Amino acid sequence: MSDRHAPSRVIRPACLLAFLLLLRAGSVGAQTASTLFDDSVLHTLQIAIHSRDWDRLRSTYLENDYYPADLTWNGIRVTNVGVRSRGRVSRSGVKPGLQIDFAHYSTRGQFLGLQGLVLDNLLQDKSMIRERVAMAFLRRFGVPASREAFATVFVNGQYAGLYAMVEEVDSMFAQRALGDANGALFEYRWLRPYYGEYLGDDLDLYRQLFEPRAREYGSVFDLYDPIRELLRAINDTPAESFRDAVWMRLDLAALLRLVAADVLLGEADGIVSFAGMNNFYLHRHSTTQRHQFLPWDKDYALFQWNYPIMDGTSEHPLIRRALEDPELRTLYAGFLVEAVESATAADWLEQEAQRAYEQIREAALADPVKPYTNQEFEAEVAVVVDLARRRPAFVRSEVQRLFGGR
Repeated sequence: MSDRHAPSRVIRPACLLAFLLLLRAGSVGAQTASTLFDDSVLHTLQIAIHSRDWDRLRSTYLENDYYPADLTWNGIRVTNVGVRSRGRVSRSGVKPGLQIDFAHYSTRGQFLGLQGLVLDNLLQDKSMIRERVAMAFLRRFGVPASREAFATVFVNGQYAGLYAMVEEVDSMFAQRALGDANGALFEYRWLRPYYGEYLGDDLDLYRQLFEPRAREYGSVFDLYDPIRELLRAINDTPAESFRDAVWMRLDLAALLRLVAADVLLGEADGIVSFAGMNNFYLHRHSTTQRHQFLPWDKDYALFQWNYPIMDGTSEHPLIRRALEDPELRTLYAGFLVEAVESATAADWLEQEAQRAYEQIREAALADPVKPYTNQEFEAEVAVVVDLARRRPAFVRSEVQRLFGGR
């Protein structure tokens, strides 16, 4: 972070509302979801909700009760949407993460072709930019990932803080990103450190870990038998048959590309995690029946510039066995090199972190409910920008050391 951005300016309360309202994105007209998730601008969202409901949502923030509200963005008002508290460890009664469900009170409810929208309260990241920058890199690198953009959020006319608008992973996302709205989709639920071991024949054991987000009303067998057989193949197939047996059930190339991107980002809480697999969705294609991992929640990316690139791989049977296969190991090493090149082309990763910071700085400093100081925000941004500058060279040197010849 350059010195010219280091000093913090005091924003006078009397100017706050006027300043933030000037940050609205674009003009009213024909709008699309791509416009909503345009990350080149700082958006403004206005939420109108009964004051009693807003107080209740915050006081019972651990519950998932929906409340009716109206949402306005870019001059477009959407009435009678469902709003509830969301998140796991990030839940808050002061600055609640919000789930917007456009179809909660009407089965035909949509907004710009979306059924829902996540408003991430950015509580777990003092820099407030990690998630947005990481997801942008994933998409740049060819990984199907949610679109994101920052927004200042007002509730009943009062500034409620800086949020990230995040595209939900649902059937509409699957159609846009994967060309398959009819496949099965599961959100992984972290209950304990789990690395992808075969759990035996009992389908309920897999049902506990994978929560259906599409085709929820399918039979337990139809939903979970393919996951059980995938994990059986990963763990029990002999080495000489591993690649073919797993590839027919899982897009291994897509998986290795995602893991390589996570390595470049120093992700410690993803598919390969310090505490077991975490923060992903699993999609099963309706025609091929092959699975694909989809990333989610990147608040813990971009923390340590020299985070070991092989950390966690020995505990993870899928990654460990894939890297024991010479063809897959070569493919993975190539993805790592490609990730470095993508991050360093025109200093993209560093410039993207700097751009995100400059875009949100005033709104972040003015956020009245963030659980950290402005000084902590500025210091953490400096950490992210420094990592974005140093991490690619570290990964390149480690690839050369561990894989050779690259």
